[in-house]
This record gives sequence, structure tokens and C-alpha cells, in this order.
Amino acid sequence: MPAIKPKVRGDLAIVELDGEAVIYDETDNSLHHLNPTATIVLSMCDGTSTIREFSGEIAEAFSMPTDEIERQVRSLLRDFRKQKLLEPSRRTNGHNPG
Repeated sequence: MPAIKPKVRGDLAIVELDGEAVIYDETDNSLHHLNPTATIVLSMCDGTSTIREFSGEIAEAFSMPTDEIERQVRSLLRDFRKQKLLEPSRRTNGHNPG
């Protein structure tokens, strides 16, 4: 199965204050406030890494099991998608050319 590389929508206004993000979506005039954990995950959604890759980085940084972190990350990403904070899913074929 191709891997998803989540990416935050480029048209959102995002301000980070004291480790928490405040996001303004001009398309529907909505405001979102993310806690520090959700802010870390959102910051990693740059379209270059798979969910498994950045879950592994977070797990390593916090000395936690990767599978546990990946479950939590996937849950957050579902919330981000519901709130329309991410670009439509992009799938890769699992390898990087060159």
C-alpha cells in the first residue's frame, strides 16, 4: 500500500506561541487552537515524510514505543482532516527516486 505524506494546507495562517499553534482558516473564518503535542505533529506535516517516518522520530525523541505514537499521530491526523487543515492525501509508492 502506498504511504501517505501529510501536508498542511498552504493557505492557512499559523502562529505558534509558547509551543502551541493558533490557526486561522480564511476560507471559512475558522480559528483552531492546538496543544503542544498536536503542534509538533502539525509541524511535521510538510509533505516530505510518511506518517510512519515522523511517528518514529517523535517516538525516538520521547523514548516511547513507535506503534503507540503512530496510533496517536493517526488519530490527530484524522482530526486535522476533519478540520480541513491538510491538503488532500498524497500517496507515494514507498521509495524515493534518486
